[in-house]
Amino acid sequence: MLIRRICAGLAVATFWILTMCYLPSIVIFAVLLAMSVACQREFYGMMKQRGAEVEDHLGVAAGLIWLALVYIYPPEVLKTMKWGGELGALTIGLFVFLLLARVMFNSKVKNPVERVGVTLLGFFYLPFMLSYFIRVAQWGALKSCEIPACRTGIFLAAFVAVVVKLGDVGAFGVGISCGKHKMCPSISPKKSWEGLAGGMIASVLASIAMAAVARRYECISGGVLESVSMLTVAALGLVLGLTGVIGDLFESMFKRSAEIKDSAGLLPGMGGILDMFDSLIFTPAVMYWFLIWTS
Repeated sequence: MLIRRICAGLAVATFWILTMCYLPSIVIFAVLLAMSVACQREFYGMMKQRGAEVEDHLGVAAGLIWLALVYIYPPEVLKTMKWGGELGALTIGLFVFLLLARVMFNSKVKNPVERVGVTLLGFFYLPFMLSYFIRVAQWGALKSCEIPACRTGIFLAAFVAVVVKLGDVGAFGVGISCGKHKMCPSISPKKSWEGLAGGMIASVLASIAMAAVARRYECISGGVLESVSMLTVAALGLVLGLTGVIGDLFESMFKRSAEIKDSAGLLPGMGGILDMFDSLIFTPAVMYWFLIWTS
């Protein structure tokens, strides 16, 4: 079990790093788009399995449109547009209106409140939050559909993934070897406080190591990680690690509600795409606002 999980994780991590480092920006966007759609479909599938009503096609379509708009219009581009600040609100408003209209005119809907609520939850929980990965990867972009050639944002996105996933590995290893005190037995019985401590230590060390790499190779992070103290870097790693654990627990809560172990059976020892991304759903937003705060 442990060996299969490590092998699958290394394969996925290698694919993701090579994708971000060497492929054109449009391909990077396409890969993230595919991952987001897979996560959203798995989430809606879980909700259907527990008997909930969902407008899954409309929800996935809204997610695709949202991610496309985020990619097309980086923050610096939106600032130059007269109506740029209202684009997000307009898009979400139209989605909510279309969803309500769709439910209202569908005579087969038995529980409209549940149908609307679960569909909106799938949109905000996944494509909306995962879109911050694009924002981080586009850090410094001055043109539409751009990931800067220096790939500063790519390093920052990789920083998030490495810190969080090494935290996962640390928590899993410590929890398996010496975890005794259950953290959230009603949601995730295998998680322990000892595992949480091991994961946080691993996240902090990974954060410091990545910052050291950035300082060794000048400008690799655009000066972001070089301009703050190592204490701040350690605190960032701790916050990212904790946010990753919370994201993991959220997905465990949804799976527990649907009475399933994995969101899907695509990856040996790891479950579905959503099981792989659960700890990364909220962390890009933390990194993005850290970049705003330090810029």
